[in-house]
Amino acid sequence: MNGTIKRRRLGRTDLMVTELSFGAMNLRLLKSYDKARQIVNHVLDRGVNLIDTARAYKGEIAPGVTLESEQVVGEVIRSRPCRPEPLVLVTKGHAYTVPALEQDLAESLKTLGVSGKGTLKIGSQEIRLIYLVHGISQERWETVKASGVLNRLQELKRDGTISHIGFSSHYPFAAQIKEAIDSDVFDVAELPYNVFNRSLGEDGPLDLLSYAHQRDIGLINMKAFNGNGMVPIYQVMREHIPIDYPAMLRFCLSNPSIATVDAGVRVPAEFDTDLEAALTERLTAAEREALKKEADKISGLMKNVCRECLHCLEKFSCPHGIDFPRILSLHSRYKFMSRQGKDTSGLAFQYRKIAPNGGDCVACGACLPWCEYRLNIPELLKEAHQILS
Repeated sequence: MNGTIKRRRLGRTDLMVTELSFGAMNLRLLKSYDKARQIVNHVLDRGVNLIDTARAYKGEIAPGVTLESEQVVGEVIRSRPCRPEPLVLVTKGHAYTVPALEQDLAESLKTLGVSGKGTLKIGSQEIRLIYLVHGISQERWETVKASGVLNRLQELKRDGTISHIGFSSHYPFAAQIKEAIDSDVFDVAELPYNVFNRSLGEDGPLDLLSYAHQRDIGLINMKAFNGNGMVPIYQVMREHIPIDYPAMLRFCLSNPSIATVDAGVRVPAEFDTDLEAALTERLTAAEREALKKEADKISGLMKNVCRECLHCLEKFSCPHGIDFPRILSLHSRYKFMSRQGKDTSGLAFQYRKIAPNGGDCVACGACLPWCEYRLNIPELLKEAHQILS
């Protein structure tokens, strides 16, 4: 594959980052450390200079065996020849109080293998470490403001423990996102945006992407493909709209407010497809509008569905043992497939093998604060059980 990934300035950090970056969240979905290391090596071989991970990006790949994204990223960087320029690493934690921040950051630094202050390194490779407050919501932002976390982050930046400060958030929290931008604490923001949901961009009451860009905050675009669970759903949608994954990526890359699009691939071939799209010409204004028109034909169907982002499981598990993300993913696929007249018997068969199931939900509501899309999980579980049982 010919061509070099273009770079864009990451806001006030003054870092020049590849406009296609690697989101390491999905490493936790792989079956082995070897496969995880393979994909990280692959994206670095292709010239990517920004990797996005998090303390909570880990999953059980075998009984008693946990794969940690931060661990894989650190191991790969230490194993490779030293680049002449710093690598940019983003990590983040659900740290909304100072004690939680101290603990999460210490664990991240240890797991990644970061050494030094000011000049930070993993092995012999110099890095720039951007630490994000992960998943700002209304409740979490109030806690962050009151707890002293913002002051402590600025101290950590001044003493060189971290290079830059950022935050991530999701669609329902536009007011908190604007307030975080206006705080003038943050150098970077990681926000969702895609052709199907532009509510934090040009379709919102305020274009928050443009607003952040004007204030020189570097923007990392997540959810360019609208979430993990959209893969099988798009297989159905593609019969009705001419929008494929390269088009989704090119749509995001054509937004001048975005510094880099975070591609959460699982195998090298997926990244190569993304890279090929990134190396093509940017969409014109007319092409962007045409894609929006097509996307809007079905975007309403995506409301109130689980995208299997798995953020809910990063710091929470159902006290009653219900695998609600799995159930909701089956429910979402059922709704899309049944509307298109597709055979859904396989989904019902999968559901009947799950125990406990949606009918066992007691609607305690403990899961609700952990859904980044603010889905009413107990109501959706009840509906799933009625449909699929």
